[in-house]
Amino acid sequence: MKRKIAFTFMTLGILFISFAAGLLIYNSYESRQAQISSDTLIGKIRLDIAENEKVQDPVDPFDEEMKTKEIDGYEYIGYLSIPALKLDLPVMSEWDYSRLKISPCRYYGSTKTDNLVIAAHNYRYHFGYLGRLKPEDIIVFTDMESDVRHYKVNSVELLNPTDVDKVKDSGDDLILYTCTYGGAKRVTVRCSYAE
Repeated sequence: MKRKIAFTFMTLGILFISFAAGLLIYNSYESRQAQISSDTLIGKIRLDIAENEKVQDPVDPFDEEMKTKEIDGYEYIGYLSIPALKLDLPVMSEWDYSRLKISPCRYYGSTKTDNLVIAAHNYRYHFGYLGRLKPEDIIVFTDMESDVRHYKVNSVELLNPTDVDKVKDSGDDLILYTCTYGGAKRVTVRCSYAE
């Protein structure tokens, strides 16, 4: 009887370890695919921004909509540079879970209304190390109209998943937002314009 119980527990242990290893391999694969997508897209976005600089369309100061560019079937609003994490990431104009697998996405707001919230998965090559940012670290956002905005990190905090109201209309110029590993909390980086 004891042998059967020991065998059952050993079998369950092997199954759980195999499942965990499979999940780790799958997550690593998704993270790597996200990095490949981001690297490809960032080049296309930079090229489009360079082309836009040549055209110089007049900018309407009362237009609160950010210009978008369709690339590979998705609309992008620009790209985010986080030098402290050595990241350059394209940013999609709208978010949903399938888009987040490709690149960070605008969750809410705009640079033109000073309330942009960008969400991303916690992939290693997206926002996986967001919690390592420190106050005064610089973040740069370049939109599709070649407008470059520099931000500084004010704080890094953990929020509950239900605290959506703490990122929408928060008074922060820029918020970067991702899940912790396991999804129990949200890493939230609050930023203001760097003077």
